[in-house]
Amino acid sequence: MPSPLHAQSSALLSPARPAVLVAALVAALVLGAAGQASRAQPGLQDTTRIAFGEAVRIALDQNTDIKRAQAAARQSNVQVRSEWMDFLPDASLRSSVSRRYGRNFSQVTGDFTTRSTDFFNLGGNSSITLFNGFENAASLTQAQTQADADRMSLKQSRRDVVFTVVDQFIALAESRELVRVRREELDTRRRQLQQIQAFVEAGSRPVSDLYTQQADVADAEQQLLQAERERELNRTRLIQTLQLNPRKAYAFQQPGLRADSARVETYDLAALIDRAFDQRLDLQVARAERGAAETGIRAARSSYYPSVSISGNYGTDWTSRGLPGEATDESFGNQLDVNRGGSVSLSLNIPLFSNLNRSAQVERAQVQAQNARYALQDQRQQVALQVRQAYLDYRNAVKQLDAAAKRLRAARQSRDATLERYNLGSASIVELQNARRDFVSAASDQVQAQYQVLFQRKRIDYRVGTLDPDAPLADAPTVR
Repeated sequence: MPSPLHAQSSALLSPARPAVLVAALVAALVLGAAGQASRAQPGLQDTTRIAFGEAVRIALDQNTDIKRAQAAARQSNVQVRSEWMDFLPDASLRSSVSRRYGRNFSQVTGDFTTRSTDFFNLGGNSSITLFNGFENAASLTQAQTQADADRMSLKQSRRDVVFTVVDQFIALAESRELVRVRREELDTRRRQLQQIQAFVEAGSRPVSDLYTQQADVADAEQQLLQAERERELNRTRLIQTLQLNPRKAYAFQQPGLRADSARVETYDLAALIDRAFDQRLDLQVARAERGAAETGIRAARSSYYPSVSISGNYGTDWTSRGLPGEATDESFGNQLDVNRGGSVSLSLNIPLFSNLNRSAQVERAQVQAQNARYALQDQRQQVALQVRQAYLDYRNAVKQLDAAAKRLRAARQSRDATLERYNLGSASIVELQNARRDFVSAASDQVQAQYQVLFQRKRIDYRVGTLDPDAPLADAPTVR
């Protein structure tokens, strides 16, 4: 069954049916089974109580979309650090050991000798790019912009989760209030059943009125069961959203509904849209992605510029044959000291032709940047439409609340007057039934309208981008 915030629950009672005694018996059996099931559930001492703030915390910790957004943000931060490394020089240390076998001709003795020669060298080199057409700077800017976009996407994911919890908390509170309305109506009809039975026994009313009232009581019992089922479905949805253990019992708590919870706010549509343009995180993400794409153009154009780099190396070596011109082996340390040396070089690379790859890269970057601009434009239009829709829905909810309050007052007066007429014998049981059903329907609509106003206020905050994750439901109703 859909959430009461997205579709109205059935508020009309079903008409009386002929098999009234059978219906009453069936309803009694259903209620008896429900009572047994209720007694089989864990007691209050086994119930975990969760306030709204705790529910938000749990949802933020468990939501997989948030976890994916967190991973994306971490990855973008790693990319920023990687781009920073390109501005630093690279350095390496090299070393090798080898042995050569073979025959050698001695110019001193004129003889061939067979011997092995050992070699060892040690050295290091370092290089740094001095200029590469601003590619490093553009890549760093692009990475930083993308990291900002990923961080804002993470914040938006958190706000989405908070709003989902707000929606479901209000839906659960609304269904609880509808259960209260149905239970009070059932108690009223049971008391009237006793009164009508007394009338029938006194002979002032026909026995058919008793049967009709019995059917009306059974109908009210069914309506209560339906309302309780809707309440439990909303509770189950919230448990699923929070990814709680479905085998345990939970009581979702929140401070009681204050008098101003359904207060009427005065909004200016133009001001709301302007504020949304400044506050909406998805718009900020779109702007950041546009900036990253435009920076990508500069990075692609850097391939047209020459690059300049400087490098240097320093090392030494040793051989078991000794120093050049020496017949005897020299010490390891002496050779390393004598043979050491290094070099410094400056390199200039001027690109001349690359099979049009550079122009293709620039063109692709330009297309990506243009698409990012279009995406930002579309996002602004979508935000404006979303804010406008939320504004219109709120105005409609306020009007519905006013109409529901008027209807409830009229339905209550009609019910009381019809009951008085029935007690005096000037109204039929059918008239009384219709008056009671109108009252219950009006009471249900009034509850739904009140919670709809609260929900639509929170929806405006969400669409504008001002929904506070810390205390977005401070004036919401108690949920039991």
